Amino acid sequence: MFAVVPRYFDDSGLFQLADEMINNPWFTRPTFADRALANLNERFGDSQIQNTDKEFRVNLDLHHYKPEEVKVTSDNKKITVHAKHEEKQDKHGYVSREMIRTYALPEDTDAKSVTSTMNSNGVLNIRVAKKAIEPPKEIPIAVEYKG
Repeated sequence: MFAVVPRYFDDSGLFQLADEMINNPWFTRPTFADRALANLNERFGDSQIQNTDKEFRVNLDLHHYKPEEVKVTSDNKKITVHAKHEEKQDKHGYVSREMIRTYALPEDTDAKSVTSTMNSNGVLNIRVAKKAIEPPKEIPIAVEYKG
């Protein structure tokens, strides 16, 4: 009549959580494929942005693309990364991919200084230098005498 569940957990409360999960009809354990897909989704297209005093930097994971399949463009307001490859065969069948990602540039960046490199792991590095801040100049102001 009652299911006997062995208690493999200590008194930290984990056994109660395990009992609730086993007895809850809405609980489904993630399969290996679910976990693997979640890990891929977290990694693919993942980007990191750093905005320091000297530069604006983006690192973008594009390991599914060759450098010639990646196009980086910039205007004074944003950087756009467009990566695309036509249908090709992999171990699961045929796949084609396309990704467009746009990053807003901070106002103090020099849009003419954008550089990009891609390493052997497929990580695209984009760097944009900040504009040089000119120190305030002292301007002499004539003093008029009105008497």
